[in-house]
Amino acid sequence: MKITKLTTYSVHTTQFRNFSFVRVDTDEGIHGVGELFCVGADVAVQEMVKYVSEWVVGMDPLDRERIQKRIFNYSRFPGGSVLYTAASAIDLALWDIAGKVAGLPVYKLLGAVRDKVPVYCHARGKDSKETLENVMPKLEKYGYKAFKVGVRSLGYYPYGKAEKELDEMFDGLRTALGDDMEIGIDMQSKIYEPFEGKRVCNLLEPYRPFFVEEPIRSDNLENWAEMAEGVNVPLATGEEIFEPWAWEKLISLHAADILQPDILLAGGFTGMRKIAAMAEPSFRKLSPHNPLSTLANCINVHFCMCTYNTTFLENEPREEGMDADLVTDVLKVKDGFIAPNDKPGWGMDLNYEFLEEHPPIVWSRVNLNSPSAYDMDGAPHIM
Repeated sequence: MKITKLTTYSVHTTQFRNFSFVRVDTDEGIHGVGELFCVGADVAVQEMVKYVSEWVVGMDPLDRERIQKRIFNYSRFPGGSVLYTAASAIDLALWDIAGKVAGLPVYKLLGAVRDKVPVYCHARGKDSKETLENVMPKLEKYGYKAFKVGVRSLGYYPYGKAEKELDEMFDGLRTALGDDMEIGIDMQSKIYEPFEGKRVCNLLEPYRPFFVEEPIRSDNLENWAEMAEGVNVPLATGEEIFEPWAWEKLISLHAADILQPDILLAGGFTGMRKIAAMAEPSFRKLSPHNPLSTLANCINVHFCMCTYNTTFLENEPREEGMDADLVTDVLKVKDGFIAPNDKPGWGMDLNYEFLEEHPPIVWSRVNLNSPSAYDMDGAPHIM
């Protein structure tokens, strides 16, 4: 079997960003699909896939490691997120092909370690009351046993006001939901200074958070080690760490408790399994970053099904409307868990007619006219 063609697609549905995909075709009529991470330069990412396809076409699609090493090694300079997500999406499409060749779901190629995957959802609101109004319908309908919140003012001046809003948020949620609900927070890398990150984390200790995600930027991993010292809440990374040597360094520093790599960015299934293997001897858990499409959600479910040291998977209901129409099948959350189907590969394909009907857009991470795009002195703020 030989790879004959790589095709990219991009679609805009209900989110502010696009979803982008790769399809890999073979000379035996079997094809596989993978998803690209939204690093922000969607057109550049698709062009990268087309460029590296010259090194991929003609190869055996079952030689996943060889193909990935070709992509990374032949590009000479470190390619950053654009190259990594291209390689990841291609790898994921090759795993889909491998499952179809074997006639098995991808997770069964490696062997299941669990029957179903626990999932957590998102909750949004300016305070605990609004957040509860947002999240309760999902908790009741889908049975989620965990969710994460955000406090938009964190990282902005005045810091005291932001910290009071943080305290109110967790106090209100814990009072309403009790101690058995797992509640995490995403701070979205808006703080640079280790001392400020530590101070904010320590405010949360009385509320026993599930995790504190990206309390500071991930650019300087020694800063994470400095911040972690004396902090008694679980620290979680985000998707901005994706290269294997960065994960190895972070794990060796014992600076984070929950690792949240994105399978669309960290080398696909092949790369994620390496990160999990590095983390397991240190008893670090993986909670894969998973905010994108129905296909990405399915891929992450397969990964968690066959990877021992995973915990709750990030998830939003993708069972209705455009999210469901994007693919030929959809996985459903029941009682706070999700499970793959028993079809070969990922068990779903893209709906190619839907892709044609919903063209991509040019998007930005932040509204440049919003005050949240700037510090109090007008300097651009990280988003």
